[in-house]
Amino acid sequence: MSRQVINTVQVQAAAGRSEELGRQLQQIVETLRALPGCDAYMVDRCPENSDRWNVSARWQSEAAMQAHFNCPEVQGFISLIETRLARSVDFNSFPLV
Repeated sequence: MSRQVINTVQVQAAAGRSEELGRQLQQIVETLRALPGCDAYMVDRCPENSDRWNVSARWQSEAAMQAHFNCPEVQGFISLIETRLARSVDFNSFPLV
């Protein structure tokens, strides 16, 4: 049986661009949540820091998560820095116990 995994992305908005960043993150996530093996993909704004956004995804297997990293839509997270919507983008993943 495959082990479920979660990946997270923490994104820090560039000064004055948090609302725009949130809209862009939502567009990225709407595309990615339809991928095979994805149980959920969500965007949440940090209640303590309105410039920080948390994106999380739950996958049916490590293989499904790894496959999604090769999708062009995932590059949308990197382009957030290139377009200066974000100051930082941090990726993490871990298995569900």
